[in-house]
Amino acid sequence: MADGRVEFEIVGNDKNINSTIKNVTANIEKESKKWDGAAAGAADGASGSWAAAAGKIAGALSAAGVVSILAKWGKAAIESASDLAEVQNVVDVTFGAGASKIDAWAKAAGKSFGLTETQAKRFTSTLGAMMKSAGLAGPEIVDMSTDLAGLAADMASFYNLDFDTAFQKIRSGISGETEPLKQLGINMSVANLEAYALTQGITKAFDKMSQSEQIMLRYQYLMQATADAQGDFARTSDGYANAVRTLQTNIDNLKTSVRSVI
Repeated sequence: MADGRVEFEIVGNDKNINSTIKNVTANIEKESKKWDGAAAGAADGASGSWAAAAGKIAGALSAAGVVSILAKWGKAAIESASDLAEVQNVVDVTFGAGASKIDAWAKAAGKSFGLTETQAKRFTSTLGAMMKSAGLAGPEIVDMSTDLAGLAADMASFYNLDFDTAFQKIRSGISGETEPLKQLGINMSVANLEAYALTQGITKAFDKMSQSEQIMLRYQYLMQATADAQGDFARTSDGYANAVRTLQTNIDNLKTSVRSVI
């Protein structure tokens, strides 16, 4: 495939399809950890060649009943590692001392939300930079950015969207665009924001607020309006759609891990 992504088809019946995907995911995650370990202890280099690793993964996939097309993995691994390195720079600059918290959250985002480390860092750094430019700073933007990045994954699960589409709707809403979220029934009009503000004891008119105050109000309103969607990825992680998302995430993370040691 031109974009280096992995395509797969599931061979099995309805009774065991989810367990098949889980088995594959576990094998891939295990292999990824081996490569991470090899990178950390690089004194003796990678534990085996890329060809051997690819063979192990292909064998795990076949044993679990999955036929995988691993297209242009060498190129994909390079691109994945490069993407992560580039977004890491944005995380470091945007969050400063808070970057380590973003790093830890992003590494755990695969299990919690089905996001790759690169996706998690891209989402949080984009939101963090936007908030920072509006005058917000410090631990506040770290927490808000991780909350909203996690919400993107939950909304993708809840509304059956892809991660990027859900994220773009959230980014648009936080920046002041109303239409993308309105398509999901979430109306972030000024009238609704002001009505919500009153329930929180805020009497200041929206147009009299600073940029940072407006973003904070949009964030608070959005978190309140999406209460039903929050936690949906974890609640439905055993379902087919999220099992497939988790599988793809582990494959993408493995490509990045492999590139770090070859």
